[in-house]
Amino acid sequence: MTRKEKELEEEISKIWNILIYVKDCYDYSYYIHKPETSEEADYLKNSQDFEFIRHILWRMAIIEIAKLFCNSAKRDRYNLRHFISKLKKAGQFGDSGINVTTIEKWEAQFSLNEVLINDVITIRDKVYAHTDPNKEEYTKIEISFKKIDDLINIAEDVIREIFKTVFDSEVDFDSPLLDKNRNNIIKILAAEKRNRIEELALKYRNEK
Repeated sequence: MTRKEKELEEEISKIWNILIYVKDCYDYSYYIHKPETSEEADYLKNSQDFEFIRHILWRMAIIEIAKLFCNSAKRDRYNLRHFISKLKKAGQFGDSGINVTTIEKWEAQFSLNEVLINDVITIRDKVYAHTDPNKEEYTKIEISFKKIDDLINIAEDVIREIFKTVFDSEVDFDSPLLDKNRNNIIKILAAEKRNRIEELALKYRNEK
């Protein structure tokens, strides 16, 4: 592996690691926001603890994905636009083998999602990462799970293409942290609450 290839591998690996953290926060937040059963939903609706946790997870997902889509390399070194500019013919990694058509496709996706990207960065800067004196002005900005999923897909496409074209290897975006069959704490807590209610109801009937 040449020196440039090592530098490229280091940069794309940093971007990959940021994206995996985004996905961890996103997936856990989605899991808590949209539980699988009505019993779990009822439990979460009445839990201040999980209300706080799911907000923090969503907040971190926004903060981290903003790093990948920020326009300034000075603020977020591993943002995708700056990275992709290095893949162009005159760029640092211009001989990496990524063709012009692919780069233009990525840039077109950035343009199509410009409003969303600006909203993400605004929420990161004005509401989540800093205490802006006028932050209430920005709380009306709505960013859905679907919109963040769109950005995640763009980032995955870039990372996947780099590993395939430059390093002739596959890349895994699945996190070992979230396994709904294993991480069933909400199901357990909801069931425990139901059992306690049933036990109290039975005790009350027996005492009458």
